[in-house]
Amino acid sequence: MKKNRFYFWASDLRKNSGEGILANKFLADIKKYNKKYLLININKNRDNYNTFFYKYILNFFGAIKLWKYYLKGYKIIYINYLPIWNFIIFLILPPKTIFGPITGTLLYNKESLFDYICRGILLTAFVNISLFIIFLRRKKILFSTELLKHNIKKNKYTKCYFNYVLEIFTGFWNRKNKRKIDFLIYNRKHKNKNNTFVENFVKYADRKYKIIVVGDQINLKNVSNIGYISRHKLKSLLQNTKYTFGSSENLYTLFVLDAISKGVFIFYDKRLKIFNSQIKYNNMLALNYNDIASSLKYIVRKINSNRILANSNYFKKKDYEKYFKNYF
Repeated sequence: MKKNRFYFWASDLRKNSGEGILANKFLADIKKYNKKYLLININKNRDNYNTFFYKYILNFFGAIKLWKYYLKGYKIIYINYLPIWNFIIFLILPPKTIFGPITGTLLYNKESLFDYICRGILLTAFVNISLFIIFLRRKKILFSTELLKHNIKKNKYTKCYFNYVLEIFTGFWNRKNKRKIDFLIYNRKHKNKNNTFVENFVKYADRKYKIIVVGDQINLKNVSNIGYISRHKLKSLLQNTKYTFGSSENLYTLFVLDAISKGVFIFYDKRLKIFNSQIKYNNMLALNYNDIASSLKYIVRKINSNRILANSNYFKKKDYEKYFKNYF
């Protein structure tokens, strides 16, 4: 039948980006439980992913373009980018739009007046508007993480599916193999990722340890920058790595999930400790990313002690079948 089609807008379907990998997983789950439907991507743009236009303007054209297929009676999906603060997207999308995994966080540096005004006040208001619109429009909502759980009223939890990103987790690797890379660092220049802490560590330690940086370069003499690489190659490097750092904005990033799966010891921002409950993994340590001096000393002591805990890890995948099988 002609109507057995899903028309969707996805800004990023790359296989080496977090947004793209999560979007492809979402599409694969839709196909798995809706085999009679054909999925059609209406976004034909594939260049300049990092431009302001592509990230922040083109999405609105996508939202408007979906109206054409909605008015023709087709099911429509908007997948990414879908940050919770962008209430305008949620407002202008057609009725009955199926949302991809919703992302975003309200974590911010409380010691920064700018962050407090922009994220603590302004973005909080935007998030509340978005949540109001979302719960009016959809009976069930899929969230990439649980970073927004504390901003949602408890009586709404039954409408929410949290931590969909964990569906990407591939399980644990035995870390007994001899590892040659001291630190593998994923560096992305973004103000929310608190790169200052990691960059200060690299400056402090680049002559003491073997450090490889993937993503955006850190221009120091003894650091090996290898740029953006495939996920397959990244996993291969992680399998040979002793230590790494997590992002300040999200505990379970794709990079951290892959690092856990390969048995890498992970230092992460203590603000995210309250979210460290979904994967029981021994080799993670919370640090104060805002106290660089004491945290750097602690890292060195930890490395010198060479105390890596044995694997007794546990992870139980959540059941998203009800969402994908019964909600479309």
